[in-house]
Amino acid sequence: MSARRALVGALLAALSLACAEPDPPERIVLIVIDTLRRDALSAYGGAARTPNIARLAAQGKAMRHATSSYYQTSMSMGALFTGRTPSIESGERAQTLRWNANNWCGMARFGDGDEPCLPFEVGTLGETMRRQGYWTLGVASNPLTFEPAGFERGFNEWVEVQAGDAMAFMAFNPRTLPKWCQQRDGSKVNAAVFEALERRPNDHFFLYVHYMDVHDWFDGRVPYLETVEAVDAAVGRLLDHLEERGLLEGTAILLTGDHGEVLDEVHGLPTNPRHIGNPAFEQVLGVPLVVKGIEVEDDADAPIRTEDLLGLLARTAGAPQPRAGDLDPGELFVTELGWQTYRSGRFKSFWRRSDASVFLVDLEADPGELRDVSAEHPEIVAKHRSRIAALTRDLAAREASDAPIGSDDLDRLRALGYAR
Repeated sequence: MSARRALVGALLAALSLACAEPDPPERIVLIVIDTLRRDALSAYGGAARTPNIARLAAQGKAMRHATSSYYQTSMSMGALFTGRTPSIESGERAQTLRWNANNWCGMARFGDGDEPCLPFEVGTLGETMRRQGYWTLGVASNPLTFEPAGFERGFNEWVEVQAGDAMAFMAFNPRTLPKWCQQRDGSKVNAAVFEALERRPNDHFFLYVHYMDVHDWFDGRVPYLETVEAVDAAVGRLLDHLEERGLLEGTAILLTGDHGEVLDEVHGLPTNPRHIGNPAFEQVLGVPLVVKGIEVEDDADAPIRTEDLLGLLARTAGAPQPRAGDLDPGELFVTELGWQTYRSGRFKSFWRRSDASVFLVDLEADPGELRDVSAEHPEIVAKHRSRIAALTRDLAAREASDAPIGSDDLDRLRALGYAR
């Protein structure tokens, strides 16, 4: 009997080891490329020559149905850093929160109206990684994520590229835009990363790096695809730097975009320029998701949103999974100033706040979002209307700050080309 028990014990131990979660990677790198459309990359059949991202995809996996949770950086990065759905809902369909620096991360419902853009109540990605024992380094280059928004919480070192006086100088001198954009391009961001990594206390780290090259295509007066190729080269230099220092092997990598961009597409509703949304067409929502050393769905077409990425990164780091999200799997709700946009499965609806009119599209039959099929599918319209009413209530912040945008925050918007 003792021999049998020993054999059974050995088999159970072996089974336990086989089913155990793998050890967390020595390093995790999160690369966010601002304003990067998925369909521009060669790994997705796009026209831009992006061999470095393609190589990363070949070594790992490229998800084909990743979606930004919002088309503005503070909202989408708020979703990524917290795992929650960004919202500017007030509880009334026709009235949103007043858009300001307290609300523009979409997390105002968790604060008391006078907290940072990411309220203290919501944990952040940096805090999650630091609790798991990683030395945490963030290199930010989009002013909407600069201190004191809250994205810096949990990072041992937080570096802001071209912060402060340079941002204000550019804001009030539009003619200097092309030259100024060069001061936060991939080479400058990489230089900040390389310098900060030299100060690391050990090789067990989490790195978040944010590139702005593609965002600056318009203000920098460079063709969009050319900036995509430039940022691919910057990513290649980052990976080479890690490899040369023996830091690439054993490193998990997640590369994505914060949102997409409108170029010259025409839709069934009027389209705002660039990624301003209102309403949120697929060009501003479709982003790449390339992973290496990070477990994702076997089906590369599985839907995944920005707010789901915190869970992927936390699981990779061996951290407890964040609480369940605000939406059902596969749902998307974009809470906009002029519209409420909802997507589930093949159908997507745009609801105008001013008069509650609806424009419904079938994305499988009409990927260009040209034709309103609401009259043909009243049951889908009713289902979407009911779900949006519930989300309008559930994601509402009723005590959010109603302060106007201050001068410092107006400078941030100018620095991004959103105001003049």
